[in-house]
Amino acid sequence: MRTDDSNDMEIFTFSGNSRDAVKAVAAEMLSEYEKPDAMQDLAELAKRSREAFNPEDFSRLAMVVPPGALLPDCLKNALRALDSPGEIDTAQFAGIFYGEDKPPGKIAFLFPGQGSQYIAMGRDLVNAFPRAQTVIDRMEALFDHEQTLWEYMYPEAPKDKTDKNRQEDLLRQTDVAQPAIGTISLIMTYILSMYRLFPDAAAGHSYGELSALCAGKRISENDFLRLSVWRGRLMADAAGTDKGQMLAVKAHPDMIGQLVKSTGVDVVLANKNSPEQGVLSGSSDEIEKMVHICRENRIRAMLLPVAAAFHSRLVFNAADGFRQKIRQIEILPGPIPVYSNKTALPYPADEKEAAHLLGKHLESPVHFMDQIMNMHSDGIRVFVEVGPKNVLTGLVHSTLKGSVFTAFSMDASAGKNSGLYDLAVVLCRLGAAGYPIDFRPWKSPERISH
Repeated sequence: MRTDDSNDMEIFTFSGNSRDAVKAVAAEMLSEYEKPDAMQDLAELAKRSREAFNPEDFSRLAMVVPPGALLPDCLKNALRALDSPGEIDTAQFAGIFYGEDKPPGKIAFLFPGQGSQYIAMGRDLVNAFPRAQTVIDRMEALFDHEQTLWEYMYPEAPKDKTDKNRQEDLLRQTDVAQPAIGTISLIMTYILSMYRLFPDAAAGHSYGELSALCAGKRISENDFLRLSVWRGRLMADAAGTDKGQMLAVKAHPDMIGQLVKSTGVDVVLANKNSPEQGVLSGSSDEIEKMVHICRENRIRAMLLPVAAAFHSRLVFNAADGFRQKIRQIEILPGPIPVYSNKTALPYPADEKEAAHLLGKHLESPVHFMDQIMNMHSDGIRVFVEVGPKNVLTGLVHSTLKGSVFTAFSMDASAGKNSGLYDLAVVLCRLGAAGYPIDFRPWKSPERISH
């Protein structure tokens, strides 16, 4: 039997008119591969399987073969998964995804905001997709800081814990974090488009709304890059000596609002994230009061890793400047609905109305929970988080608990696992579900294309 010593991530795909047909194709590959005189090349076998895959077939299986894994073991695991009754348990059969019939519904891209940044985010994807550097270069041309954006995102290995904290603090700065998150989100959007994956709708959380407007073609990429830099600078400059803090509170937003009202603490409910979480924003002293109040009421609360009290009066001075910047860009018709944080509804088609709504963005609470509920009511059944970490994925699961949906992130492991593995899982999950994924570019030398 030929063993595999490949260090490359591979994707194998199988499709047919029935579960048995898919099983037969996988079993035939296993039989051929295990012959003593077999001269099969793993990469060539994987390529042939991807080329033969048809997302419109009734039955579909997609499988990730990690570096160093033996193909026979993976194929045997896939066959065991196909023998199991009902849906395949992805926890038991890691990296193996199977689906039948048509896709479950429309798909949406969700884009994270500030707080999701971390050192070395997206590094594996940047290294694997050469043209990712062009996105970074375009943002660098607008960035204009003491360090380059690359140096903030991918600094040298820290000397000690103090140096590590310093690097994280630098990346957390509002005028750094927002362009950095936007860069990674745009790169990830490019990557998904290369595999022919496009959203039916888009939404973002706070800053992420700009990424969503770009993905939905409501603003151009150039204007998105400019707005990302402008928004970060304006918000960084708006905060005074006390930039304030934000506190995530594990309770229903209505309960949090009542608690704030009854105590008279000068904070605002800035984010209505899910039925289990809201976020308060305000001065450091007032947020500290809420920390004690939550503790006294046995309510879990956690300070967020952000540089200022966003969506509170401490940064309202940035709103007028942001509206002036919006006048310098063009709001486009756009092919898909992009849901607003302020209204929880799609942006209006009219350019002036859409610009006015975007102008209210900084000074309005984020109604993320209502956005997700409205998107689900409008037929969205799959939510893909496009950007660093998987914060929004958790909020979707909390909001739609008990409903029929699927939510997952392109950065599911938040850098703990290979970014290529996380990407492969997203592609396999969606391809097996019947979405029109084109797996053929997986090993193409020039992976990103406009």
